[in-house]
Amino acid sequence: MNNLETLFIPEEIKNTELAGKLVVIIDVLRASSTVVTALANGCSGFIPILSPDQAKKKAQQFKKERVLLGGEREGIKIEGFDLGNSPREYKREAVKDRTIIFSTTNGVKTLEMVKDAHRIIIGSFLNLQAVCNYCTNYRGGILLICAGKEGKFSLEDAACAGMIINSLKDVFPVACQQADADLTARLLYEKFGNNILEILQTSQHGRYLESIGLEKDLKFCSQLDFFHI
Repeated sequence: MNNLETLFIPEEIKNTELAGKLVVIIDVLRASSTVVTALANGCSGFIPILSPDQAKKKAQQFKKERVLLGGEREGIKIEGFDLGNSPREYKREAVKDRTIIFSTTNGVKTLEMVKDAHRIIIGSFLNLQAVCNYCTNYRGGILLICAGKEGKFSLEDAACAGMIINSLKDVFPVACQQADADLTARLLYEKFGNNILEILQTSQHGRYLESIGLEKDLKFCSQLDFFHI
């Protein structure tokens, strides 16, 4: 029998069985949104690397015209990198047919923690229906994992998980009604409904991004089903 489970912080992964599971990584602001945007715009692939120095070394294995360094620390582009972590930077003319070596504060760390999962996909508001379709057709357990912010709960990731759960309630009726984490995420979604921009503007990390001049990223990341991957 398929089951659905939600983890609000990556720390919970340590006590969770990953074998045979489909893991959905949710880091709305902004790693998930950036990865989805770049893939939709034709990049060859993403290689997540924890350390910026390691990322630079990895990039040396590629022809210069075929690789880009992307990532951030505290929301700001890493010195010496080609791109930051704003999905608006990952336009087709910048990323098409290029491999992106990617290093971020939260999303990449979470990806590293779930490398033993059977399958990993990236979830965001931008590709939410595509994620739900994939989950519906998966024959096995599913984990929705919120990347959070530096190990702490994040409103925007939980609300995105809640929207996914709401869409899957007929596929996983027991989990969506009884598991506390799933129920909490779904209640968050019900509070905000489809007012996604309000969710992002209300969240702690959203307010931080606005404070450093990245309010346009919130508007971009709030677009529902903008991509179909």
